[in-house]
Amino acid sequence: MRMTKLMAASSFATPCANAAAQPVGFLERLGGTDQRQLMALGERVAYAAQDILFKQGMPAGRCFSVVEGLVCLYRTELNSRRQITGFALPGDILEIATQGHHDVSAAAIGPALVWEIPREKFALFASHRPYVLSEIVTLMAAEIADAHDKMFSLGRRAAEEKLTVFLTSWRDRLVRLGRDVDLLPVPMSRRDIADHLGLTVETVCRTLAKLERRGVLEILPGRIRLLDSEAAAAPAFA
Repeated sequence: MRMTKLMAASSFATPCANAAAQPVGFLERLGGTDQRQLMALGERVAYAAQDILFKQGMPAGRCFSVVEGLVCLYRTELNSRRQITGFALPGDILEIATQGHHDVSAAAIGPALVWEIPREKFALFASHRPYVLSEIVTLMAAEIADAHDKMFSLGRRAAEEKLTVFLTSWRDRLVRLGRDVDLLPVPMSRRDIADHLGLTVETVCRTLAKLERRGVLEILPGRIRLLDSEAAAAPAFA
């Protein structure tokens, strides 16, 4: 069945133990001197697919930022069900653990390179640079706004709309990173998508197949071509 090809790793799964990788996102916004000093205080750590970076509830002794690859953030409920809260791309800070422990778990979707720094070193660095603290506050505000947008965008929408919103939002994030999205890379599995959207794997497979039959998208190995992303929302407003 063609649907299983969604699980291909695409361009995100290239080896990423590349020490020459350039910082992006929060690190990129720092001045050259500050950037070099801060980068020297941390280290780049390579993770294989499915490796756990940290677990929910564990003491948060380090700060993390994705350099290459894709990392999913998730919470585990009492019934052991996993809820993926987001997918972190290069430049994203994985979590600002203000309570001293991790509120979520993090795992690499494919091979990933992550910059890590002890919290104490980062706090000392930022304490002498008020503008760094200002950037952190801005980042936290953006994360809260993004979480609210996701709640509003997904909410109680039907499966077709949820998938369309997810795919178009994913496409827009890759565009901001300068990625080629004509053939949209989809490195996460159907299970990952289901756990993110609050759907079952069967519903994700069935809905993607339905959208393909309607000409909304085309499923390719490890990628999806969006053909008419607005058409999926039409039934909800008819």
